[in-house]
Amino acid sequence: MSAFSCGPGQGSEAGIGWNWALETARLGHEVTVITSTEFSPLIEAEVASGRLPPNLTFQIFMPGWLTKLRDRGLRGRFKSMTWFFTNLAWQLVLPSHVRKLYPDLDFDLVHHVTFGTIRHPTCLGGLGLPLVLGPLGGGESGPAHLRRGLAPFDRLAEGMRLLHTWTTRFDPISRSAFADASVIIVRTDETKAVLPTRLWSKVVCNLGIGVEPQGRAGTVPRRDGDPLRVIFAGRLLAWKGLHLGLEAVSGARRAGADIRLTVVGDGPQRRRLQEQADRLDLGSTVEWRSEIPRSELLAIYEKQHAVLIPSLHDSGGMAVLEGLSRGLPVICLALGGPGVMIDDACGRAVSANGSQAEVVERLRRALLELADSENLRLGLSRGALARAGELSWSRLVKLGYDDIAARLGLSKPVAPRAEPARQVA
Repeated sequence: MSAFSCGPGQGSEAGIGWNWALETARLGHEVTVITSTEFSPLIEAEVASGRLPPNLTFQIFMPGWLTKLRDRGLRGRFKSMTWFFTNLAWQLVLPSHVRKLYPDLDFDLVHHVTFGTIRHPTCLGGLGLPLVLGPLGGGESGPAHLRRGLAPFDRLAEGMRLLHTWTTRFDPISRSAFADASVIIVRTDETKAVLPTRLWSKVVCNLGIGVEPQGRAGTVPRRDGDPLRVIFAGRLLAWKGLHLGLEAVSGARRAGADIRLTVVGDGPQRRRLQEQADRLDLGSTVEWRSEIPRSELLAIYEKQHAVLIPSLHDSGGMAVLEGLSRGLPVICLALGGPGVMIDDACGRAVSANGSQAEVVERLRRALLELADSENLRLGLSRGALARAGELSWSRLVKLGYDDIAARLGLSKPVAPRAEPARQVA
């Protein structure tokens, strides 16, 4: 299993890599994970704890020259670009490292998990083993009429992203990976749609991003006089749609709703969004928090009544899942992964059709619904917990490997051996 980003207790790509590795091993498969040094201290601590399945092995791999280039790049301004090129270089040198470690290649398949987007290819198809790609996202794109509401630079960035997605089908590394793949797992139909139709026979859909059920009965009811406390958590990027959320909160407050919004995250849009909040006279209505450790973020979730994530093109949506697992109804756009996760039983996935003003109005009405009816919110809270159970890591990974086994004709795994989990540095 190739997971460039992989670490226990993490969100985003690292959490995806870790949980696919862990749950695959729990199914009884013998799993060898090759990952970078990004979270090696955390992995080593988990291995030493003895809590991991005995059939789960970690190989930590990072050439010294690449570590130096990565660290130098991360000290600069272009961190995203640094990670892109670090991952690309890592993928290019990985096959020779695997052949050196395992000259017999005694594996049933190779599974590339992270980075999990169609724009981050793997070179492991050349090993000659059945190749599984995914879960992959990245084919999602915000509607053109909502992109027009972004600043000129952000519209340009979105255009470049769309161009990059389109050119993936001509990139020789990506073309080779998709051609070599036996199974391609995609998170949404939107990502499937950007792949050449000749590949569709290999494609299975699986959100591929899950959550650990919390085993709770629901959220604490709002007391009389309490405001509706809503959280937005994520990087402050233009396509995350918080500018739409601020407009909706402002409109709901003008209609008489008592709402408090907590924003947790950092990013290049922070100043612009704070200026927008000031123009909307939101003032103390919005609490701005910088990026914080995940444990602190989860503690903030415990004090909220709902989640607001109006993202234009998330393929997954960890904030959505964290909210569901804590019984919080989620308000989002009916786009990408959040649009698949959320229905009227656990929140409101509002249509992104029409003008930006119409989309904001739908978000505003959704906020008013929750603010005006605590009985409705509590019902959606119960639905959120039920939906979190359906989106558990164990269930999603089992469904994924059921599909893989069916496609490749693999037998069911045997029970794990009774010996400690191990890591090879």
